[in-house]
Amino acid sequence: MMNEPCVHDLVAVQPPGRVAIVYRDEQLTYGELNARADRLAARLTREGVGVETPVGVFLERSPELIVTFLAILRAGGYYVPLDPAYPAARLALMLEATNAPAIVTLPALAERLPATDAIVLTPDDHPHLHAVALDRPRVGPENLAYAMFTSGSTGRPKGVAVRHSGVTRLVHHPGYVCLDEDEVVLHMSSTSFDAATFEIWGALANGARLVISPSGQSSVHELTALIQEHQVTAAFFTTGLFHLMADEYPEALSGLRQLLTGGDVLSPTRARRFTQAVPSCRLINAYGPTEATTFTTTHPVAEADTPIGLPIRATSTHVLDEDLNPADEGRLYVGGAGLARGYVGDPAFTAERFIPDPWTPGERLYDTGDLVRRRSDGVLDFLGRADNQIKRRGFRVEPAEIEEALRTDPDVQDAAIVVQGDSAEDKILVAHIVNLGPLDAIRSRLAETLPAYLLPDRWLESAGLPLNANGKVDRRALQVVPATEIQATDDLENEVESSIAAIWRELFKLNDVGRHDDFFELGGHSLLATRMVSRLRTRLGVELPLAAVFDHPTIAEMAGLIDAA
Repeated sequence: MMNEPCVHDLVAVQPPGRVAIVYRDEQLTYGELNARADRLAARLTREGVGVETPVGVFLERSPELIVTFLAILRAGGYYVPLDPAYPAARLALMLEATNAPAIVTLPALAERLPATDAIVLTPDDHPHLHAVALDRPRVGPENLAYAMFTSGSTGRPKGVAVRHSGVTRLVHHPGYVCLDEDEVVLHMSSTSFDAATFEIWGALANGARLVISPSGQSSVHELTALIQEHQVTAAFFTTGLFHLMADEYPEALSGLRQLLTGGDVLSPTRARRFTQAVPSCRLINAYGPTEATTFTTTHPVAEADTPIGLPIRATSTHVLDEDLNPADEGRLYVGGAGLARGYVGDPAFTAERFIPDPWTPGERLYDTGDLVRRRSDGVLDFLGRADNQIKRRGFRVEPAEIEEALRTDPDVQDAAIVVQGDSAEDKILVAHIVNLGPLDAIRSRLAETLPAYLLPDRWLESAGLPLNANGKVDRRALQVVPATEIQATDDLENEVESSIAAIWRELFKLNDVGRHDDFFELGGHSLLATRMVSRLRTRLGVELPLAAVFDHPTIAEMAGLIDAA
């Protein structure tokens, strides 16, 4: 790996006249992309950015985001994605952890940044200018490329410091997927989700075309229209989105040649349904923690066989028992070029999760916390977690982080978070709290602290949390939402309300719902809203825009909207 180029060097050698980025009505060639990145890199260098200098990037998905990432790498630094959707308190923790001396953003976004001493820059706004001469710093595979934050069990987000070697081994001669100048790759992942690493650099390091989905696009119809308009050939979907598409819209993906999915357990039923509906598209099940740079193992899915597969290039996997001895079934440890350096500013936790490789002196293994079984041919089956961590909408969720945030609220005496639902699209977070103040105020304060993917879907107030024989919270006793918390369906007023209620009962797996129940308070999210819109169209012949679900979240409001239409 030591002789491999860094990812920004691979972008630099692509034919300058080839289209690199497509965004709305804008196109950017590789020549324009490289020139703009070099100009911004020169500005960053003048501001003191050098080898392994962290630089915050507070931008939505856009060409400016890609230019900025590339410029930071060219200047020798590493980028820290700061999601504009995150609350200011979360962003402040991320900036404090990295101590980034500079942030790149747009004037319209800058006012949403928390107070910081960092220098605030804007991306290159003179696209007609030529490239500038840039003294490239010496950056190698061991240097950092980015730091991405995940949910942390201690109550604070963890910044995973990823090396250039991890990115290069993911996208350069990858083997598990075809990436060349003939591919058109979709970029739709959040800037704070490491699947974006595959999308962005998988395309641009190989001369492919990157089609950027605007951050405001959320409906499946907008997504499929984008895929079809730009003839996208390769994409990554979170498992929940893939399940939805396989159930409701498989024909919309018929133009894809390759589809990767990951972030949760892949349903064999949905995999079979998709491979039969779109046999020309290669479906790839991808698995991997952020600490091992996006993907660790992959498996080309045939019909309903959905293991997590075999390790990708320059990656090793080890199934070990509690004594760190090789086993056919046990805990998964990962090694190789994809390993992160560790957690930003947390050497103790780094030492806990990145252990010395027992068989290779000087090398390390990362403890994934995942339980797996190794087949006779080496293929890995995922069995579950060794702790309470879950994946939700592709993101890692540590229930302990949410509980800690709740316990710091002055009106919360105690809190427990439990997970309901098994599949990627049905999984919801239920908050059981012992509270002294109004629930609405507690929910509002939590939204000012945690990003949306960590916010509970349902809330239940309690006089006290049940304890087991060891004096710990009995989470099994908290698993089921009592029926008394859900209104009865006998208050429904007409056939439209009854039809909507029937769909809700299917989606939420509830026996009863009421006309004034709130879709999102029951655990609804954008994927379930999309599924509901699809079923309304099929059963009632009504084409309801996705935004209408957010604006009319009760059965009564939704039925009134449909009647008016």
